[in-house]
Amino acid sequence: MMFSALDVLNALGVIGLFVFAVSGTLTALRNDMDLFGVAMIAFVTGVGGGTIRDVLLGQFPVWWINDALAIPVCLAGAAAATVAQPLFASRLKALIWADAVGLSIFAVLGAEAARNAGAPVGVAIFMGGVTATFGGIVRDVLLNEPPLILKQDIYATAALIGAAAYIGLLAIGAPTDPAALLAAGTTFAIRAAAIVLNLPSPRYALPRRDELDDV
Repeated sequence: MMFSALDVLNALGVIGLFVFAVSGTLTALRNDMDLFGVAMIAFVTGVGGGTIRDVLLGQFPVWWINDALAIPVCLAGAAAATVAQPLFASRLKALIWADAVGLSIFAVLGAEAARNAGAPVGVAIFMGGVTATFGGIVRDVLLNEPPLILKQDIYATAALIGAAAYIGLLAIGAPTDPAALLAAGTTFAIRAAAIVLNLPSPRYALPRRDELDDV
């Protein structure tokens, strides 16, 4: 049986939502929240980035209002992470890797949603970054955790590269399925390398005051 591009994108959406809910759950559990709090953080992490994207694009109602799977998938992710947490050697490492998977998928889906809304190329790429990162930002802010996006290793940059890769592949005529999978894989590879190798995010270093004095 052949799957349509919509089937593949929908499947990626379910996977991304599930793993982002897992990352939210693990963060909530690290902060000793009760079951209701865990479920809420899982849901906010899963839908937060896409919600902010839709608000910025003026797309109402936001995507999860009419998606019958959104809440059940988030709750399933919360339940799975809660039950499985004793198996993880480190909840922090587990949530970082779950977040990396969600980041990779939502970078592509966010760019696709913005493209479908008629956004220009640059905006579509930016919205891929928003979708991939803002759910995690809301999660970390609510739990008073340092947001991953503000860490020095590569995070948002990976999402933007993945979104750009997806839009670029479509622009040269690549089919949607391979473009989505390749772009998500590219994002994950960059983020995984940053995690394993502790690769710093590109930044501009200002000259030290003593260097300025010597000029």
